[in-house]
Amino acid sequence: MPVIGAVLTALALKVLGLSGESEPSPASTGTGASSGSPSAAPFAVTARQENEEGCTALPRELTSPNDRAELVAGGDAEAVVQRNHGARVGELHVGLTLEGGASSLTVTSIDIEPTSPRAAAPLAGTLLCEPSGGGESKIQLYADMDSPEPVFRTGKHSTQRYFRDKVITLAPGEQVNLSATFLAERGSREFGLLIRYVRDGKEGTVRVPAPRGGRYAVTGFAPRYGAVYSGSSGGVYRRLEDPRPCPWLPAAQAC
Repeated sequence: MPVIGAVLTALALKVLGLSGESEPSPASTGTGASSGSPSAAPFAVTARQENEEGCTALPRELTSPNDRAELVAGGDAEAVVQRNHGARVGELHVGLTLEGGASSLTVTSIDIEPTSPRAAAPLAGTLLCEPSGGGESKIQLYADMDSPEPVFRTGKHSTQRYFRDKVITLAPGEQVNLSATFLAERGSREFGLLIRYVRDGKEGTVRVPAPRGGRYAVTGFAPRYGAVYSGSSGGVYRRLEDPRPCPWLPAAQAC
C-alpha cells in the first residue's frame, strides 16, 4: 500500500541522501521517459486540472474581439485563458495519477520548482469567475506558493514536511491518485513539478507535464481589475460593472 497524506508549502523537496543517475525527462505524453521503447519508462504520470467553483485571472485586460466573443457567446473559455496566460486565483487544484511500470520503485519526493525566487504581484488584468463541479481525490496535497521555497507538508496549516519521513511506493501496474492544492493569497507564481524516485538503488527524475498543454500558475486576488466577468455553468460570461472581486473574496479579504 502506498504511504500517503501530503501538503505542499515551499520550493524543492530535497532528495533523501540517495545517489545515482537520473533517467530521461518525460515526453509530452506524461510517461517517465522521453525516448526508447515503452518498457524503458519507469512509470507514467498524468496531470489534470480539477474543475471547481472559482476564478481565473489574466495579466492584461482582454482587448481581442475574438477573445471577448468567445466568453459572451459560450465559446472555448479555456482556450482564451491559455492564450492570455491566465492563472487560477486563490487555489489551483491539480490531480496527479502515477501508474507503475515494469518494476517497483519508490517516490522519494515531488518537487515544486517556481520560475522566480519570489512571488510577483497578483494578476490584475481580467478576472473570470464561474461555478462548476469537481470530484474528490484520495490523497490531498497542499502548497503555500507565497512562500519563497514551497514544499509538501502533512497538512494545510502544518509545518511538518511530508517527505522528510515518508515515501510513496509504486508497484508494477499500481495506480496512485493524488490531489494537489497550490495556495496563493498575496502574489502570483508560475512553477513546474518534478518527481524524484529510486528504482533498483538508482535515483531518477520525471517531470510532470501541465494539464492540456497549459502551465502551472496560481495568483492571489488583486484589489480591482481592468475587467471582471461572471460566468454560468453553461460557459457564458457577462461583464460586470464593478471592477472589484467582492463576490468571490474569502471572508478575511472581504470588500
